[in-house]
Amino acid sequence: MASIALQGICKKFGTVTALDGLTVEIADGEFFVLLGPSGAGKTTTLRVIAGLERPERGNVLMDGADVTAAPPATRDCSFVFQQYSLYPHLSVYDNLAFPLRAPARRVPEPEIRRRIEQVAATLRIERKLGNKSTALSGGEMQRVAIGRALVRRPRVYLMDEPLSSLDAKLREELRVELKRLQRESGATVVYVTHDQVEATTLADRIAILGEGRIQQVGTPEQVYSRPDTIHVAQRLGSPQVNVLPAGWFAGEHPAGVASIAIRPEDVQQAAEGDGFECTVIESSLLKHHVIAEYQGVEVRARFMHDTAPAPQSRIRLRFPPEHRLLFDPTGHRVPA
Repeated sequence: MASIALQGICKKFGTVTALDGLTVEIADGEFFVLLGPSGAGKTTTLRVIAGLERPERGNVLMDGADVTAAPPATRDCSFVFQQYSLYPHLSVYDNLAFPLRAPARRVPEPEIRRRIEQVAATLRIERKLGNKSTALSGGEMQRVAIGRALVRRPRVYLMDEPLSSLDAKLREELRVELKRLQRESGATVVYVTHDQVEATTLADRIAILGEGRIQQVGTPEQVYSRPDTIHVAQRLGSPQVNVLPAGWFAGEHPAGVASIAIRPEDVQQAAEGDGFECTVIESSLLKHHVIAEYQGVEVRARFMHDTAPAPQSRIRLRFPPEHRLLFDPTGHRVPA
């Protein structure tokens, strides 16, 4: 497998800057997730690593060797695209076997069959091996695309939202399988997603991307509990973190604090005379989720109660100081 280092990568498409001085290091054998909204630069980062895009500035290193100018074929990366990219005239078996039959990496046929059967069983497509790829559902096509990458055993797996077209149950199952396979094989995986559940489930470390820049890198726990900016705080957590005006807590925090964030699970129901009296907008007993309003600001809370407060009822909420995240006017976190 391989370590990867991106050093000051800048990439433009016309007048649009896709990557703006992106610098990050990915360890050998790490499951590294790039998380961010559409247009953040996630896919472009993968394509730069693979050699499909050449940066205007910066360097790409694999195992310490500069591969910025190296062609894709020499980098030994296996890419799973968001779109299926299968060969329509080939069977599922031959699609899976295709990278193993390439002249540069030809594998004996018995070994090809062994790898395909193993991967097909993991992805639950063993009964589809004789089918043409055009006869598959969208979810089955995506599983074949993932399988084609897994059978190759390259230095680096690059995955661009590979589970996005699958139903929720299968997506959850394959997340577990992908993580297990990566752990057992020791593979280096760079995985792109906009789904925070996927990111926190799969990642050894997460990089939060925004506008072509790395906002923060850390373990899921570090990024969730100690976000550097409001943008990062809002990328992880469901329901989303509450961002409240500092004026609600006048005199309780240092000067220069403009906003205070608190996770819904940290919001507490207060006794009479304590906290803030809010109006319930919506509540769900199954999700243990309450949305309330105070002075025109929505507040989300999670309570493990046996009953849910009725809409338009009044509820008192408190925001424990030990769970508050403080941010300055630029959106950067202020030490408590």
